[in-house]
Amino acid sequence: MILDSSYKIDEIFFRWLYGFLVILGLFYLLIYYGLISELVKNDASYISLLILSVFLLSTVVLGYHVYLLNNCLIKFRIFFNNGSKIEDYCQLKNNDYYQSCINEYILNSTSNTKSLSMSLDDDFEIKLYKHHNLFSLISDIFIRLGLVGTVIGFIIMLQSLSDLENFDINLMQNLLKDMSLGMMVALYTTLTGLITAIILTLQNKYLESVLFIVYSSVINHTHQFIK
Repeated sequence: MILDSSYKIDEIFFRWLYGFLVILGLFYLLIYYGLISELVKNDASYISLLILSVFLLSTVVLGYHVYLLNNCLIKFRIFFNNGSKIEDYCQLKNNDYYQSCINEYILNSTSNTKSLSMSLDDDFEIKLYKHHNLFSLISDIFIRLGLVGTVIGFIIMLQSLSDLENFDINLMQNLLKDMSLGMMVALYTTLTGLITAIILTLQNKYLESVLFIVYSSVINHTHQFIK
């Protein structure tokens, strides 16, 4: 049985929480050493700030989905490890998205005990992994936003070169200042986009592993009941 494996169901959400605390610790260090203020000050495009804001929001939302999935697994363990029938599980309130998906799949599967359509399994998987795919898209957007910031930074650099007409010390100083500003925009946005995309991807991989456990548990118990 999936639910009797060595995987500790009670620790699923706490494992994500430990990772989230590490992320908060890193942000605290960045703020403490003034790196965040430097980022905001030197990124004239404000793309880095946008990426960081969306990243923090996405991390919290992803953690909430892990929490909901953890609750679903705990309910499975309580019901089926105590010998309860699968139809009793469907009596639970559809108080969240994943619970609704599971109840819908079980009801649709048990309504026809003669044949279990594989399309039901596929539909259940698509619905269950809906938000996982969304977080994958957000990670990809972070990288693309970083590239947009890189382009904007180079545009700022090229604009400063267009103002160069005559050789003058003061003009050259202003030119180098503008060029450094454009380079900082390019580097900061690229670095921010890559780091946040990597961290969110790692979190999404963890969400994927939890989704697989939920999917396998529901599929196995439903098929066993029908057989």
